Amino acid sequence: MISVRKVNNRPLNFLERIYLVEIARGLAVTARHFFANLLGRRSLTVPYPERRIPAAGNSASRTRHRLKARPDGSPRCVACFLCQTACPARCIAIEAAEYPGNPVEKYPASFSVDLSRCVMCGMCVEACPEDAIAMDTGELPGGAASRQELRLDKEDLLRRVPGETPARGAANRLAEGPGGER
Repeated sequence: MISVRKVNNRPLNFLERIYLVEIARGLAVTARHFFANLLGRRSLTVPYPERRIPAAGNSASRTRHRLKARPDGSPRCVACFLCQTACPARCIAIEAAEYPGNPVEKYPASFSVDLSRCVMCGMCVEACPEDAIAMDTGELPGGAASRQELRLDKEDLLRRVPGETPARGAANRLAEGPGGER
């Protein structure tokens, strides 16, 4: 059986109808915040490009993507397309190619991530069976002057190693050789 509850819709009194009490309460909150910020309480606004707040250093934070490299400098990715399939934003594009001497294993001829479409969910990292893609660079994607700057290709993704500057990436390590000399 359905029960019916009777609601008491009493008529509003004069103060409730003109909302003066609520308007005064809202103005008091606004004035309190204004004067607290004006008189020296620490502001939460940060001038971003000049000063940056460090990102949380825990393992749950997801930052820009990077491709992990093998000791010889080649990408660990075997172009299985699982990260591309798992991506809900469809921002990963991979083209596969085969090694000349090994027709069994593939490698990504091109691998690109479009950060303008990425939702930073980490599904690509979870889906990768080779642990070839990571989101641990510590760099948060920000604004860019053009869409092309937000598109990371294979060379950009291989360069993004935590603790390294982009100028000294996997391509330079491959050219230097095993001991670091050319």
